[in-house]
Amino acid sequence: MILEKIKTPGLSHLSYIVGSGGKAAVIDPRRDCEIYVEKARAEGLTITHILETHRNEDLVSGSPVLAEWTGATVLHGPNAGGDVAFAKTAREGDTVEIGQLKIEVLETPGHTDDSLSFVLHDTAYPDGPVGVFTGDALFVGDVGRTDFYPDRAREVAGALYDSLQKLLELGDQTLLYPAHGAGSVCGSGMAEREFSTIGHERRNNPRLQIKSRDEFIEAKLAEVH
Repeated sequence: MILEKIKTPGLSHLSYIVGSGGKAAVIDPRRDCEIYVEKARAEGLTITHILETHRNEDLVSGSPVLAEWTGATVLHGPNAGGDVAFAKTAREGDTVEIGQLKIEVLETPGHTDDSLSFVLHDTAYPDGPVGVFTGDALFVGDVGRTDFYPDRAREVAGALYDSLQKLLELGDQTLLYPAHGAGSVCGSGMAEREFSTIGHERRNNPRLQIKSRDEFIEAKLAEVH
């Protein structure tokens, strides 16, 4: 198994390539996507799937180009506010198999309506997931902003709270792979490091210390980005 992070300087955008058994999936590719093909080729992997956690507003997706180059299937979440013409819609419970890895779709709206998280399972170790690609739902030290829908501010903040509870249920051992790091406009309190676990965030992420759904909503409504 390989799992490698690709960081885009300036945007603090984090994308990933994960592979096993001769296959690979790319999560949230950026527009200049030659790097994913080069890394897959160097490892003897074929890119079979491209997974989008949500429609990023701060970068142009490389998925259409990467899919044209590789023939990979692109998966995107529901409720995207219009057709994502280059992608198929993924729903909660859908799975993708990459060698000995199984990637499970989790719907985690709140930051955007179409937000998905991709839960990474290693079938050789069945006791819970080994990682999760959270997009902009959960960061290291922060959670996603919810001010993109001002006329539905309370609704989407509540949706994010519910999504975070789903992520916490994955277990403390689960490694966290967000779509952005410190310096991104998608959050305001991210830690300088770009690695964590669900357990560490449960104990240390300030937003996850808020136990009441109503209190969480009020905290999100008070944010100024």
